[in-house]
Amino acid sequence: MSIDTEFAWGVDPSGLSRYSRFFDEEPRTVRRLIDLLDEYLIPATWAVVGRLLLEPDGERRRTPESWYHAPYILDWILGARAPHEIGTHTFSHLHTGNPSVTREEWVSDLETAVRTARELGVDIRSIVYPRNQVAYTEILPDFGIIAYRGVEKTWYGSGRGGLHFLDRALGVASPTYSPSGLREGDRLVNIPASQFLMGDNGVRRMIPPSSRIRQARLALDRAARRGEIYHLWFHPFNLGGGGRMFQTLERILRDVAARRERGELTVVTMGEAARLVLQETAGRTTGRPDHIVGGTGHATGLTGSTSGRTGDASGRAGHAPGPAGDPTGRRSPA
Repeated sequence: MSIDTEFAWGVDPSGLSRYSRFFDEEPRTVRRLIDLLDEYLIPATWAVVGRLLLEPDGERRRTPESWYHAPYILDWILGARAPHEIGTHTFSHLHTGNPSVTREEWVSDLETAVRTARELGVDIRSIVYPRNQVAYTEILPDFGIIAYRGVEKTWYGSGRGGLHFLDRALGVASPTYSPSGLREGDRLVNIPASQFLMGDNGVRRMIPPSSRIRQARLALDRAARRGEIYHLWFHPFNLGGGGRMFQTLERILRDVAARRERGELTVVTMGEAARLVLQETAGRTTGRPDHIVGGTGHATGLTGSTSGRTGDASGRAGHAPGPAGDPTGRRSPA
């Protein structure tokens, strides 16, 4: 599972007013999501915009500050029971599809993201491209990145029109992927998206929760049967606007946890999935090859990633857990 954590950095200024309620609620949404993942011990890759982790800059201050700066979430995520990974969503949500953004500018932005994370005690191993605009993958290993989230390989192509809506409404099984075809060179693995957990705002509310759950269930059935990878993703704000989407996600997580208990799948993060793929495809195994290779009926499900701050097995470097609640000190949001 990968979670695109960007707050307002991912929205053009012209669209901010449409999402103001979601941004106001986002700290509570993130806290509630962390608690839910802890309940089922499901790790995720939190792909975080680097600037979100910094205190406001007086010279380039954006307001409301709570929409653009939330450094406390790093301690929340790494203080969770589930062994989450901190990945990058670039430093400033710079997307490669913008014609005004040069390769040099994008690489510089990524370099800043990796350096900023390192200064905060985090080694970056995974990246989620803003707006899923994948490019320049050949330079990722130079920054220590071994995993990126590729574009979902759908039956209807890359469009977001009527066929996309129909696919979601009917609950067609999401794609899953054989690990043997994901390696790119010696140091990089593409972990493509399987399913975007679409929110229920606007016209999307016409799609019943059961369709989203059905998509996940059918994909997990196939992944377990073939030993393939299923990769769920969303933004925290996709869960906002009421409790229905949290209930939907919990149904999926409950199914995943039950399958894990039965030994049908292993829940790992993007970085861990990439490490396993690189080991297996290089002919090196550590323990059980069926954790990653198909044909045994053992799947790798809900990929995210499991390293955080450098130091221990989860990547954490002797940093005390952060605040136990939201910015006001509460354990869970109201």
